[in-house]
Amino acid sequence: MILIIGSNHDDVLYYESLLKNPREEVVLNHYHLIIGTIASEEVMVVQDVYTSYVSGILASYLINKYVISLVINVGRCELVRGGLKVGDIVVSEANIFADVDQINVVKGTELGQIPNHPRVFHTPLPVLNTMNNCLKKVSSHMHYGATFLSSSFFRQNKEYVRNLEKDTYVQSLSQNIVLDGESCGIHLACFLNDIPAVTVKVVEAKYGEYTTLDHYLLILEEYASLGKAVANFIGEISRTDMERM
Repeated sequence: MILIIGSNHDDVLYYESLLKNPREEVVLNHYHLIIGTIASEEVMVVQDVYTSYVSGILASYLINKYVISLVINVGRCELVRGGLKVGDIVVSEANIFADVDQINVVKGTELGQIPNHPRVFHTPLPVLNTMNNCLKKVSSHMHYGATFLSSSFFRQNKEYVRNLEKDTYVQSLSQNIVLDGESCGIHLACFLNDIPAVTVKVVEAKYGEYTTLDHYLLILEEYASLGKAVANFIGEISRTDMERM
């Protein structure tokens, strides 16, 4: 089964509309799931997932309860650095926790690293390439690779993000950098369970800025392009064993 996770209903509405023979379930007394099929592949869609704490716990629970083989994280993100514009679609090349600091506790641990775990969670290359190819096929809008900084901190706090930018590793990155609130918890859960994950989102604003109504409407338009690409991606996966790489 493939799991699609979004923060709110707007993030996953398109995928819910695609599901054939949908059925609903509630887990952990709160989280509303819809399960059906897309391109002959069984798919679960879940929303209301905020912070990497929740996303990591919930993803781990669902992976084991429903035998999930691939996780796709969708939604919105903020630009930290790069030439991205509002409405651009970005795909995770790497995900990093942005609010972990145990560097003085465990030797060899770097800022953003959970001790004894990787600092950076990379999207498997076959998954990344297939997602990029699907975006090229169905989206008229440009899409880009990016490093996702994932923070459970309030993302409009400019001072907090400026401090993240001072990190030596972040400064060394040449690619686009964006910020979200839940992707790294998902990628950690998938790493621990040895299954692939990919995050693909729409840029909603520069960090520290609120989304305007015009930008919000633009984002909703791009959700359709993103949704078509993800559906195409699921179709490609149903013809391969990629989800087990």
